[in-house]
Amino acid sequence: MANAEIGLHRETAAARRAGRSTLRAQGGGGASLVGPFLDLGYVAHEDWAWKNYKSVVLAFAEQTRRERAARGLAGPVRLLEVGGGRDPLISLAEAEEAGLHVTINDIDAGELALAPEGYGHALFDIAGELDPAAQGCFDLIYSRMVFEHVANVPKAWANCHLLLNRGGVALAFHPTLFAPPFVINRLLPESLSARLLRPFFPDRHEGVQPKFPAHYDWCYGDIGKVGAMFDVIGFSDRLVAPFWTHGYFRAIPVLREIDAAFQSLARRRDWRAFTTYAFSVARK
Repeated sequence: MANAEIGLHRETAAARRAGRSTLRAQGGGGASLVGPFLDLGYVAHEDWAWKNYKSVVLAFAEQTRRERAARGLAGPVRLLEVGGGRDPLISLAEAEEAGLHVTINDIDAGELALAPEGYGHALFDIAGELDPAAQGCFDLIYSRMVFEHVANVPKAWANCHLLLNRGGVALAFHPTLFAPPFVINRLLPESLSARLLRPFFPDRHEGVQPKFPAHYDWCYGDIGKVGAMFDVIGFSDRLVAPFWTHGYFRAIPVLREIDAAFQSLARRRDWRAFTTYAFSVARK
């Protein structure tokens, strides 16, 4: 093995060891939820989050399938993607292969109408009032870049708890405070922040990937800030997998380098106040 490959291998192994330590520092929680992250080689860097989000969801789906089988329950694992709209995470082919039934949720009928045919559809606000008939209907609920747009996140998590079957898992992938780009986005008027975002992320427009107003309510990378909320709702276990670094300043010289150095330091020191993204996970 060449010296460069050896160095990369050692760096990756060190990052995974650091990731294991990060996940286990959860104040006594997360024991029933940490497995899929460790199996996938969790690293607390945003690249890992984007590349492995689907794998994490599918790993929890498989974990749920095994748990259901152990209880003598047959049939597909029932998934709900919150805010899936036009862009579902799991394809119909992947769902069929894994024995999953996927329902796509959105608050916007127009977005939901853009979802491909073949999925279940559920039009409702995850932070609103639920149809009592939907309670306990799902084994796994997941969302991607949705919860920062929810004005009442505790209500959304409480609804996830109601929608889940016993032992079910809810997982949200979201940005976190107090990462500078998201603090700026929170403080600026929506019309101005949308114009500022477009040069850096050209796809963020109505035709491809709309930008919606963000609140960042309860969006943190620290279990110490959100653990009590999960406990009050009644979840039996909870875990926050934090990530550092982001791409928002990559086109701005000097600021890009300063921010990258700070993010690297924050990750090494485990400064949870400056995470950029997180997977928040809770089990009923």
